[in-house]
Amino acid sequence: MANATYNRGLYHLGQYNWDTDVVDISVMLVKTATYVFSRLHNQVSELIGDEAAGAGYVRKTIAAGVRTLTEDDGANAAYFKVTDGSVQWIGINAGINLAVVLFFVVGGDPTDNTADLLGYYDTGTNVPIITNGGDVTLNFNAAGAIKLT
Repeated sequence: MANATYNRGLYHLGQYNWDTDVVDISVMLVKTATYVFSRLHNQVSELIGDEAAGAGYVRKTIAAGVRTLTEDDGANAAYFKVTDGSVQWIGINAGINLAVVLFFVVGGDPTDNTADLLGYYDTGTNVPIITNGGDVTLNFNAAGAIKLT
């Protein structure tokens, strides 16, 4: 597989001013051994059975101040960027070969049935993630976590 976006996430990018609106973007980890990516998955509730579990694991929110949207006219693209090191788990032991999933939390309601999926990452620096009780810091591609063309 390769890093990709979910159709529902692309749809919502056009609805929200996600740089400033009361729309949180959160991170969860899923097991690559059991989860099969599909662009047609819509909500977090569809991934619950494949979500990581174990000591130190909780879903994380990407703070509004560490995410930006930039325009690159030369590349005919826009990029959603996340400051490296802004997502961290301390003392996590939740399995091996974990992929990263970004999802929307609208109006502070983290209900799995209303949290829409945005992006899936199973390749990159230190991804898939392997946990062994140590600290894990998530770093996104310097060009951007999501490229829109």
